Amino acid sequence: MRNALLLTALLLGSASTARAASLAEGLPAGALLTLETKNAGGAIDRFAGLLTSAARGVVGEEQGGQMIGGFQQILKGSLGQEAVAGVFSVGNAGGTFSPELLAVSKVDKLSGEFFASMMDPRKGARVGNYTFSRQGDTFAGMAGGLVYVSTNKDLLMGYLGRLSGKIAPRLMNSAAYTVPKRATGPQELSMFLNFSATARVIRGALGKAIMLPRLLSPIVDALDTLGQYSAGFTTTAAGLTAASAHAANAQGKDKPLYRMLTDSTDFTVQDIIPADAESVVASACHPESGAYLGRWLTRLDLFDPLGFLSDSQLASHLERSGAWLGHECAQVTLAGGMKSGLDVSNPLAGLDYTVSYQRVADMTAAQAQMPEYAASVNGAIAGAADSLKTLLNSDSLGSMGRRLPGMAGAAGGPALDSGAKMVDAALGKLKMVYAFRGDYLITAFSQTALDAALDESAAPLAQDAGFMAAGIEPRFSAGWTYAPNPADISGEDLSAAILSGMGAGGGMMDDQMDDMDTTDMDTSNMDTEVMTDAAAVPATPGKSGKDRATTPQTGGMEDMTDMGDDMDMTFDDSDFGDGEMMSGIIGTVSDLMADLINRYDGQTVQSAVQGNVITSKSSVLYRW
Repeated sequence: MRNALLLTALLLGSASTARAASLAEGLPAGALLTLETKNAGGAIDRFAGLLTSAARGVVGEEQGGQMIGGFQQILKGSLGQEAVAGVFSVGNAGGTFSPELLAVSKVDKLSGEFFASMMDPRKGARVGNYTFSRQGDTFAGMAGGLVYVSTNKDLLMGYLGRLSGKIAPRLMNSAAYTVPKRATGPQELSMFLNFSATARVIRGALGKAIMLPRLLSPIVDALDTLGQYSAGFTTTAAGLTAASAHAANAQGKDKPLYRMLTDSTDFTVQDIIPADAESVVASACHPESGAYLGRWLTRLDLFDPLGFLSDSQLASHLERSGAWLGHECAQVTLAGGMKSGLDVSNPLAGLDYTVSYQRVADMTAAQAQMPEYAASVNGAIAGAADSLKTLLNSDSLGSMGRRLPGMAGAAGGPALDSGAKMVDAALGKLKMVYAFRGDYLITAFSQTALDAALDESAAPLAQDAGFMAAGIEPRFSAGWTYAPNPADISGEDLSAAILSGMGAGGGMMDDQMDDMDTTDMDTSNMDTEVMTDAAAVPATPGKSGKDRATTPQTGGMEDMTDMGDDMDMTFDDSDFGDGEMMSGIIGTVSDLMADLINRYDGQTVQSAVQGNVITSKSSVLYRW
């Protein structure tokens, strides 16, 4: 009899262990959101290696490694094993619902001691083999090699009951969770979003409000139609691989959105995209997507203070375009686009390298509508610029004007002139241009970009060796992304951009200082030497990058504390005379940033549709 009881206990223990094989398995059904880790030690090591490399460049070899190493081991002993956090909708008195958090993680000895030190020793409650107590505004505990916390007592007790073998609805038995999760497969870090469940919660809450349900029902219907989404990634020696699965809700009320989500096509746009493009994002775009967007813009029209939507008749043009557009769309960044982002003096520089492609199903109809469409958009842009300057000139917006960059003074005078210059710089030269090439409409907001896309002498992407080696399948596809290894960015490039943004060369910062109203400032006691030396920072330092001479930073937190003790202290700013200290600090940071950026060697993404599930597989090349 005794042996039979022992065998029964062992069997029950084995069953309980099998059920606890996955922490997510014990979560209640109906999660709105989950974040999960599984065997993520490799990812933690790789990301910690990047942080250690950066920290060593700032605080030194030994201190940088020690700073991160200890925390790294704690993370590996907890999140690196397995952890899950979920947001759930919990019912309250009066039929209302509130989002509540539940998180649990495995722990080893080191991480267990760390989490235990964060909990106050209190008498608590027990559920099966697990104890917990109130810790501030949460409920937390640690037992059986787990640490767990929740913002709701009942939610935590329900989870601990499931871990102890209690039969109750579980997330792992919900098709809403398992369908997208199985499509993504096991990942080191992953997430799950249940849009449909969130929509039900919102709809219930709005049902208690007057007038709101009808006004917001299109948003809730769209959210419900989105269904469920799961995504995750796993790091590798060569970078990382990622996967996502989007299970659209076929029973959702937003039928146009469902058709758009599940659309697929055969792509041929790669036959005319230049081979040296830095990034290509191609997607299957259902012809009715324009009309769908137009309906949403119509809803927003009343909230448009500049009248752009009404003046451009954008919604009407988008709806009409559905009669002649095909199923292919592509957003392309041409060669040079990445470095153009470093030109802080021209925030629209990137438009010289950005073009869009759309397949045309009815060329005659497209050629008939596009002149009117482009003229309408360009006229509306010009009108929006005038309207924005009028708003800035309005007395009622004086307080807003004083908060805008370059308009630090009171409304009127130089401040408004600077604001007008900003508007002209942003919108004055903005113009939509277009052309047709083959079966495609190419649009851009820069003639330079459009000319580059129309250059038929350029080799096409489809014939590029790197693109062919990527193995992208353009047939029966929901979309794909191709980004080859970009050109490296130097520390000098980043340093020059940072200094330019600070106005060291007489740029933006100087303009703002000129416009600043100092009538309310007492400058009688201002240290003129500090002002003179600060203005002496050169636009281009004598040295930059890894060869830049930097002034060693010998002070630590103790020095900062001493500085705070004497607010009237004067600085020995003799080292700032030639700007070497500032340029040295910026140079060090720039070199670190450039190194992290240049480790990226490109990526590919392939998407496909099967039934109502849209899956994507990604590969990112990164040198850890």
